Amino acid sequence: MLRQRALGREALATMRLHVLVLVACAAFVGCAPPPPRLAATDCPEARVKGQPSQITLVPSAEGVSFEPPKTCRGQYPDAPQYYIRVHGHGTRQIDYSRRDLNECDAPDADPVACPKVHFHAFSLSVHGAMQKALGEMSVEGLGLGACADPSDAPSPQWNWSSRIHDFRHADEALRIIDAELRRWNIGDDWGLSIGGFDCVVLL
Repeated sequence: MLRQRALGREALATMRLHVLVLVACAAFVGCAPPPPRLAATDCPEARVKGQPSQITLVPSAEGVSFEPPKTCRGQYPDAPQYYIRVHGHGTRQIDYSRRDLNECDAPDADPVACPKVHFHAFSLSVHGAMQKALGEMSVEGLGLGACADPSDAPSPQWNWSSRIHDFRHADEALRIIDAELRRWNIGDDWGLSIGGFDCVVLL
């Protein structure tokens, strides 16, 4: 019995010590998680160059029709990414299914016989046009767009887009996407993602 009482007193003393440590931690140290890593110190290349205000192109229902840039968190809290949705004016749709390319996946295909264009064929065309105009190092290929959450969304909602890293190229990139949508007679939307380079985060 005496041994059980001694063990009980020891456990109570240990618990009180833990409480005192927690109180001291909260009062003097803060017990807060470490501050988030910043691109400014870890990876400056993760930050996009320029600002959205550099977009001087004015959206038009008859001209280049696009939505204002949507801002979302990037790889670092101080390195946001941006997504711009460009609207098509044609009649054909973008096909996001898994299939091989065929004769319908061409810009001059009959829109009645070929009402759909595979997204891979169209994205390659946009990518080539943007590389030719902006330079190979200024453009990334097809991929999951900025501000997308593919966890539960179907493939068409993954913000498939072309990607650039500098807002000084945004006006020209938007014009190219609009021109390609018209050349392919596509009425669906295509995106432009603007963000920095992906960095390897060391744990």
